[in-house]
Amino acid sequence: MYLRAQAPHGTGIFTARKGLIAYTNTAAGYVEGDDFTLIGSRSGANAVAVWMILMTNGPYGWQEKVFILQKRAAWMCQQLANRNIRYYRHDGSNIITINAQDIDKQTAAKFGLVPDQRDSPSWYKIVVMEHVTVDKLQLVLSDIEARKLAVLEA
Repeated sequence: MYLRAQAPHGTGIFTARKGLIAYTNTAAGYVEGDDFTLIGSRSGANAVAVWMILMTNGPYGWQEKVFILQKRAAWMCQQLANRNIRYYRHDGSNIITINAQDIDKQTAAKFGLVPDQRDSPSWYKIVVMEHVTVDKLQLVLSDIEARKLAVLEA
């Protein structure tokens, strides 16, 4: 499941067993000195932030978060299917794409849905994260229905 571990974009982390870090030494022509993960082109602050997030939540905390996000995403997909709204979600993913023909541009903009192309989108993306509750997903569904109804009545 793609979660990004609450980390900023561009975050990368590399781990090595004790005593083996010397074998990971790489030479990057654009970086002065040797590259040992926390220097060079990767941000050490991002790696430390991810480590702290993982240590704070622990393995069972992450399993619980992933479980909840998967259930929310599955719920949203069921609601979309019930409304004959075309979507795609890879099994286990927290990302749902909705066919652009099935959602109004104003709804997409209102809820910050991400288009595949800015000018002429084919689909919009919903990323179900911790703050994206079922109540918030219901607001998206209600807005989709209200706009479809307004078009039919016009």
